[in-house]
Amino acid sequence: MASIARFPNYRPLLGCVAAIWFAVSACGQNVVITISPHPAEIREEFGSAFQRWHQEKFGADASIEWRDVGGASEAQRFVESEFKGKSAGEGIGIDLFFGGGPDPCLSLAKGGMLASPDIDADVLKGIPSQAAGVELLDPGHLWFGACLASFGILQNQRARELAQLPHIERWDQLAQPEVLGWVGAADARNSGTMNNMYESFLQAYGWERGWQLLTDVAGNTRQFDRFSTTTAKECVAGQTAFAFCVDYFGFTQIDAVGATNLELTLPTDFTSTSIDGIAQLRGGPHPVITSRFITFVLSDAGQRLWYLPKGHPEGPRFHSLNRLPVRPEIYRKYAGESAIRVNPFDLKQTFHFDANLARSRQDIVRSLHGALLVDNHRELVKAWKAIIERGSTASDLAELGKVPLTSDEAVQLASGPWKDASERQRLKQQWQRWASEKYHRLAHRP
Repeated sequence: MASIARFPNYRPLLGCVAAIWFAVSACGQNVVITISPHPAEIREEFGSAFQRWHQEKFGADASIEWRDVGGASEAQRFVESEFKGKSAGEGIGIDLFFGGGPDPCLSLAKGGMLASPDIDADVLKGIPSQAAGVELLDPGHLWFGACLASFGILQNQRARELAQLPHIERWDQLAQPEVLGWVGAADARNSGTMNNMYESFLQAYGWERGWQLLTDVAGNTRQFDRFSTTTAKECVAGQTAFAFCVDYFGFTQIDAVGATNLELTLPTDFTSTSIDGIAQLRGGPHPVITSRFITFVLSDAGQRLWYLPKGHPEGPRFHSLNRLPVRPEIYRKYAGESAIRVNPFDLKQTFHFDANLARSRQDIVRSLHGALLVDNHRELVKAWKAIIERGSTASDLAELGKVPLTSDEAVQLASGPWKDASERQRLKQQWQRWASEKYHRLAHRP
């Protein structure tokens, strides 16, 4: 037999053959071709549970074909690039986008890349239109919140008590001098989770006051970790007493070490909550089975998988997912049977996270945070300590928290000059120098 290496063009040829074979073999099957940034645990639990649910309800097999192209941003960019040049109504051979927060849903809906599935009306009756100021489903049913994610403060109770630190109930308490060196946070340039948390400060408190608080909190921060998961683990280990943390990762840590050692607090001044979305893509090859899968995810059977611990008769089999359901009755029906001890439907707040505003200035915010607070962290801490020693005067605090541009200027910059790579680099370096000079001035002021 001739060696395949003698034919240099065999790889693209095989790729075409494989694509044709898949298209033919998938035709007519009960399969949902799904692109998702979700981890393997979620894929395994929802894939197998849907298969059982579909067999029981329809008397036929069903499966999920998962496509993984990276994180949420990569998956969104992939779908958008695949739709380029497609005619109206034409699809890309993928049925579903599952996971990745609200941004992919909003962007794909705006671009006309989503379709409205046929969802069981009784299932939708159990899902309110909003929770904690967040829309749970698109009015035209182009996307749905599959679950919720909230950002809170993970507190190491033992470390806090040993160091005689206060119990934190509000975000602004992380700016108190008493917690100097005990706060954990991560670099917004490497963590979408952290970027959303910092953006929430700017929306809840306003641009100027939000940056002042973020700067004071950065002065209390032990170090800026590269990833948000590291920040939570440092708190679990007692390296910090308080950590910025997304709820499901906090619940997972509490599940592992016990509620007497750790606590996840949803702060009373504001709690940023967002959906983790699910949406049917336009022109997908299997619209009927895709509608059934979305119905399953939103139903009681699917929502229990997020909430209940592994091994529970009505929950996941192998992995505790520790996510917040979008059906309020789940919290009431299974109270006390989950590591989750919070209910987003009980939050009394008027704060509403504006995802569109966040997206319009996302790169500006994380670049500002990086240049002002992370890259100059050592100088910032010196200035912060000097300000505390001088009695934390209003003038010192106001100068410390200043940023080099307004909110309107940030949006204008993002839509114009920021698109030029050389201009971005110049501004980042300018911001770094500006912040360094400010901190040096405050650290050495008599």
